[in-house]
Amino acid sequence: MQRCYLAPIADFTDLPFRLLCQRYGADAACVPLVSSAAIERDESKTALADAHPDERNLGIQLFGNDSRVIGIAAGRLARRYSFVSWLNLNCGCPSSRTMNAGAGSAMLDTPGLIAESISMMKKASEMPVSAKIRISGGEPGTLALCRKIEEAGADFIIIHGRTAGQGYSGKADWELIRRIKESVGVPIIGNGDIASASEGVGRVKDGYCDSFMAGRAAMRNPMLFSDRTPDTASERFALLEEYAAIHREYIGEPGLRNMKLKAISLLHGIEGAAGIRLRICRAESAGEIIALKDAA
Repeated sequence: MQRCYLAPIADFTDLPFRLLCQRYGADAACVPLVSSAAIERDESKTALADAHPDERNLGIQLFGNDSRVIGIAAGRLARRYSFVSWLNLNCGCPSSRTMNAGAGSAMLDTPGLIAESISMMKKASEMPVSAKIRISGGEPGTLALCRKIEEAGADFIIIHGRTAGQGYSGKADWELIRRIKESVGVPIIGNGDIASASEGVGRVKDGYCDSFMAGRAAMRNPMLFSDRTPDTASERFALLEEYAAIHREYIGEPGLRNMKLKAISLLHGIEGAAGIRLRICRAESAGEIIALKDAA
């Protein structure tokens, strides 16, 4: 097991951002929310997974609501991306769009479907498979689900310590995560409210989990995996420029919408952030966003 994982976050943890986090100490990362249905309909859609061999310990996360389709997609991804280390089934996304399609956290209501999907993924891909879940049915329900996932052949389980109804509000229940870890035979990756590598390592040392995963905090500070914090506006703009440089190297010029999204997160909390955020929203080019460093 790797020590620290960057969480898969739809529309944010793209290839350049994952590489940025890995530069600063993330041991593993995961391509977020790849549609199993799209890949089953058209094998060329495996390109939806923006995986690259320069990434290390990389996973690809699938979502869907049909175990047969999920299995087919897993096999096709495994054939195309032989350098990928593991696959993941998303059973935790709380967005209404995902849940209305019967995927993400909606799957928590159908443990049998989750188990069947894990089994199909495992058989089709012949590689390590995991599930990313949330708390469902309190401790008894979550433990029963984890045991079902383990029996289906999962190699590890990622637990976000909140319910789907909580979304990202409140606090993650790390005591529940710890009790689940003590009760199942596969490694548990704990997820929720991790703000630094030292905090995550502490959770591992104290027996809460076998590894930890950070997501929202990494959106604002990709350096957290090495226990560093960009304290000044200059340092935060430097991270934004580094992201843009990686994007140009691997993909091409970053799009305006993407740069706005990254800039708003990476520049959160700096002096004059509200005014800079307004100028970011009004920017008409990525270069104009980078140039705001002179005004910070």
